[in-house]
Amino acid sequence: MHSIALQMLCASVVSRYGVHPDAAESALLATLEHFHAESHDPAVARTGRTSTQYLNEAMQSPRFAAMLSASALMADGREADARLNWEAYVQREVSAARQAHEVVPPSAPLGNPDEIHRIGRRLGLRDEQTDQLIRRIVLTLATGYPHRSAHQRHLSLTDILTQVTSSELTLLLRHTALLAAGRTDEAAAALRRIQRAAR
Repeated sequence: MHSIALQMLCASVVSRYGVHPDAAESALLATLEHFHAESHDPAVARTGRTSTQYLNEAMQSPRFAAMLSASALMADGREADARLNWEAYVQREVSAARQAHEVVPPSAPLGNPDEIHRIGRRLGLRDEQTDQLIRRIVLTLATGYPHRSAHQRHLSLTDILTQVTSSELTLLLRHTALLAAGRTDEAAAALRRIQRAAR
């Protein structure tokens, strides 16, 4: 992004949130650094994007805007406002994920509560546990949805959720359950299996 565009972005944050220009600039640098590091994740290369393409797209995302504004408020010494700002963004994401999940057809594993519970029971989970974990999985998929590979970019979030197969859902549920139980090494191994399956 050109320096003029970055200056305009800083000015917009200053104007909208009433933060000091130095706080906005500091927040912008920290946010850019965060997304720059993300852009070099091997998962980005698997989507067919270069790190520059990923970074350019990410900078247009609601997550970038939310992280930038929360960071600017924090740098300006307004911790409570920063927390409220970030929580509002998370609630919007949760609401969008829930709405997308609600319209997944029952013919798809993620749209069929009986199938979801069957998978959970096979993993030794109670139905209530499974329901809680499924909400996390849907939100995780929603968060990664804008950065899917090129052949999936035209799909809606509901389409993406509809395409999750029973075997993929089993892997995702196992991974999330291991994380929830604090078994991070096993969760990392499960995540590697998911990533290999996605290639």
